[in-house]
Amino acid sequence: MEVTYKKHINIDKKNRTEFLFVNWDYENGNDCIAKIFCKEFGMSAEEKRDYIYFSVIKLHLDNLVYELLWHEDFGNMIYAIEPNGDIVDTLEQRLKVVLKILNKELKRS
Repeated sequence: MEVTYKKHINIDKKNRTEFLFVNWDYENGNDCIAKIFCKEFGMSAEEKRDYIYFSVIKLHLDNLVYELLWHEDFGNMIYAIEPNGDIVDTLEQRLKVVLKILNKELKRS
């Protein structure tokens, strides 16, 4: 089954654009996603923070910050901390690259 995403505008978070992963609902799934973002785009990842019902990994590149979030109710997602049109568009393009790599790795295993 191929991993894809669904773009979602979260009106409860000031219309933040979130990318929800489809067919990738794993508690530790964002660890794999973070490694690909770091390798492909030169980003750095903070240590994962585990909470009761969710976990967060922050990805950094200069002043740009993305959050990878896993929540037990809705799975894995990624979003930009300070989004604007260009940042969201860039995140979506990078996400497409990451998912292409992830799906290729999943087919091999």
